[in-house]
Amino acid sequence: MDDSIPIPLTFWQKLGQRFVEGIALFGPAAAIFLTQYLCSRHGLIQAVTETQPPTGYAIETVKSAPEPTPAPTAPTTVDMIAGRPRSVTDQPATLQLTTKPTGATFAVYTGIIADKAPPTSPTPLRSGTSPGTINELGGGNYTIFFHKDGWPDSRTEVELQAGQVLPVAYAFPHGELTITSIPSGAEILLGTVSLGFTPLKVDLPSGQLELTARLKNFPDRKQTLTVSDNSTPTIDFQMHTRRRTVRVKPKPTPSLMNRVGGSLKRLFGGNSTPPPRRER
Repeated sequence: MDDSIPIPLTFWQKLGQRFVEGIALFGPAAAIFLTQYLCSRHGLIQAVTETQPPTGYAIETVKSAPEPTPAPTAPTTVDMIAGRPRSVTDQPATLQLTTKPTGATFAVYTGIIADKAPPTSPTPLRSGTSPGTINELGGGNYTIFFHKDGWPDSRTEVELQAGQVLPVAYAFPHGELTITSIPSGAEILLGTVSLGFTPLKVDLPSGQLELTARLKNFPDRKQTLTVSDNSTPTIDFQMHTRRRTVRVKPKPTPSLMNRVGGSLKRLFGGNSTPPPRRER
C-alpha cells in the first residue's frame, strides 16, 4: 500500500486466505471426528486380536451336558363322587293348608286313618296352625286331623304326587249367621265365648246352639237355633223392654212427739206397730 492506495491481492494470496478460514471453521470438528474414530478403531482392532485364536492351534470347545429329562410322574387319579341327581319320583311334595274359620290346629299322619279322632301313637308327622305350609313330603297318602275350640273335630284325606304342590282348603261344617238386635250394639255370646256386637256376621258350627244377647240396662235375651251345613240364617234380638229399677225411699226419722206417744202406748198396752202397707 502506498499513499493509502490498496494493492490488489494475487490469486494465491486470496486462496491462502480462504484456506485458513476453512481450517479455522472445519478444523475442530475434523479433529474431534478423527480422535473418536481412531480411538474406536484401535479398540476394535485390539478386541479382534484378543478373541482370534493363534494360527495352528485347534479350539477345544466344551459341550455343556444336556439337562436331564425329568422322569414322567404317574397321573393322579381323583375320585369324583357326585350325588345321584334326584329323579322325578324323588322330588319332595308340599301341602298348603287353609281352614275356615282360620286358626285351627292340624296334625298330619302318614297313610289312611279311618278313626275320627287322631291316634295317640305314633306322633304326627307334622303339626301346626292354619294357614300353614308343609314342605319336604314324599309322595303317598296322608290323613290330616283338624281341631278348633268350640267346633267339632274333623279330618280329611289327601294323596300327594312327587314334586306336587297341593293346596288344601278345609271348611268345618258350618253356617254363616247374620245377627241383629234392636237397639243395635248388643253383645252376642255362644256359651261364655263372645262373638262380637250386633250387627255382625259370624261362622258357627253345625248343630243346635243357644245364643245370648246382652245389652246394658236391658234384660238378657236367649235364642236357640239349629245350624245346618252351608246355611245362612238371620237372627234378630228384640231388646225393647227395659229393666225396672226399684227405688227404696228412705224411712223418715220419727219426731219427738211420735217417740213419746209410742212410749206411752207401749206403757199402757197399746199396739205400737203400725199395720203393714199393702204394696201396689
